[in-house]
Amino acid sequence: MTISQMHQAFRFGMDKMDNLNYPNFLPEEIDLLLNQAQERFVKQRYGITNTKRTSFEETQKRTEDLKELIRQVVLIPTANSGTVGVGTNITTNSVFVTLPTDEWFIIQERVIIHSDKCNTETISIYVPGYVNDNGQAFPETIATVTGKYAEVRPIQHLEFDKIVTDAFKGPDYDKVLRLMYDGYVELVPSINSTVTRYIMRYIKKPQSVSLTTPTNCELAEYTHQEVVDCAIVIALEGIEAKRNQTFTPLIDNTKE
Repeated sequence: MTISQMHQAFRFGMDKMDNLNYPNFLPEEIDLLLNQAQERFVKQRYGITNTKRTSFEETQKRTEDLKELIRQVVLIPTANSGTVGVGTNITTNSVFVTLPTDEWFIIQERVIIHSDKCNTETISIYVPGYVNDNGQAFPETIATVTGKYAEVRPIQHLEFDKIVTDAFKGPDYDKVLRLMYDGYVELVPSINSTVTRYIMRYIKKPQSVSLTTPTNCELAEYTHQEVVDCAIVIALEGIEAKRNQTFTPLIDNTKE
């Protein structure tokens, strides 16, 4: 659907329930409801808050629901420089990577590390270019890097002190540790390793729809009616002031 068709579908859905003479919604209000609905749609499909109890990529439909929002970037870490650096690093050899501005949920990540003490190879990395919603450009890149792929292991700050010195769980030539910090990813490699590239796939925040611009919904075409239905539910709950039930109908949606 185009954004105009989504507005028409919303008004039609509300008209079918007009027994209580619900007020007419302005285009800006419908845009707001549709944006709230699509954000909830993405969060629900990413997690398991639904009747199917299936999360992202557990079924083919879940994969198709969010495939339009998947992006990949190859980023070069920054060590001890800028506003994030000396005095901020959790260890002296950790490095920072600035997350894309539209990043929402990381779904897969790995690094290329270099060390004289592990076998390395020449790796060519291709990433298609794109521009995110904030105008941040990621050009098409083909980089040749010497190193080896290694696992990225997310950890919590609370457990860092125990894990970083653990012979089995700590960083080594096959894995690095990862912490999140103020819009950055902090990578902690082993003492003798250097992280040269951080490769991440993530689900981006869906762009806001707007009838004025116009900006269409970028989710898969077949999901648009589900987003409209969700927006109608949110609108009806707002009118009837049943705030305690706002999220329940979205979780119990049986039309997945």
